[in-house]
Amino acid sequence: MEIYRIPEDLRFVNQIGQTLSAEEKIKLEIALIKLSSTQTFDQLLFWGRIEGTVANYYIAIGLNFKNNFEFPHKTFFYTANLKEFQNLPPLNPEYKEQVETFRQLFSGQPEKILINITGEDGDQPPADQPNPDEPQPVVKNDDDSDVEIKPPPKNFLEVDRLAYVVNAIEFECALLPVGAVRLTPTHELRYNDSFEGLNLQEASKIINYQHFRAPQSPNKKELIAQDDALFHYDFFDQLDDHPVGQWSLQTDSSKYQVTIRNLQWPGFLGYHRAGTRIFGYAYFGDGIKNVDLAFQL
Repeated sequence: MEIYRIPEDLRFVNQIGQTLSAEEKIKLEIALIKLSSTQTFDQLLFWGRIEGTVANYYIAIGLNFKNNFEFPHKTFFYTANLKEFQNLPPLNPEYKEQVETFRQLFSGQPEKILINITGEDGDQPPADQPNPDEPQPVVKNDDDSDVEIKPPPKNFLEVDRLAYVVNAIEFECALLPVGAVRLTPTHELRYNDSFEGLNLQEASKIINYQHFRAPQSPNKKELIAQDDALFHYDFFDQLDDHPVGQWSLQTDSSKYQVTIRNLQWPGFLGYHRAGTRIFGYAYFGDGIKNVDLAFQL
């Protein structure tokens, strides 16, 4: 969601029963201005809000298109107090399977311990884990040069889970209309200046929207790697994910306003106004995936 269009684009979010209060909008605008003044991005977007029992998380995403081959670099930020955005921590694949089993609501407390590794709160670390408060041995090879050792383990915090969830939603759901972006001769992605929006017939068909991520399917990878890819606009993956039926496209009574929802991630919303350059996506939900969708369809 373009940060300068938040008040206008919230009308799309209203269709799933969500919005931002006047206080949230004012504080969010100030926090985003502060973030944009301290970071260098080609584009800064408001990504959405993940609800917590104590406080909510507000997410922003910075995009850098220049000097990035075929797809922009994405950087995520979060805030729970709407005062200052901070970087989301990097993903640790070690906890991926455990995170996917979490079904409890977020609390809105970034430092809350979800998986205790270090034995904080008076507990001792597991027997097979080193104590981070004790000096660790340095391993040396034959020429007596120091060998890098792994850093001591860290507790898995709620902010780490937040990073997993935000990246998962972004990867599985982020979308845009076909034709909204193009490749340059140097295979850098740019917004398509000649894009005037999908027409009424095109906008109402799910096949005219695509994932906003680096291609994953072999045929799209092959297409985007070709020299003539700059003459195509459909080089991203189509919204034909499994389970089939997870995408729901709806139009309002005028047929101009189109919203696309993902039923696996309730709260995700893609939107486009036919015949215009207005499009985007946002997430307003509890951050819990509907893993039973395949049995509900």
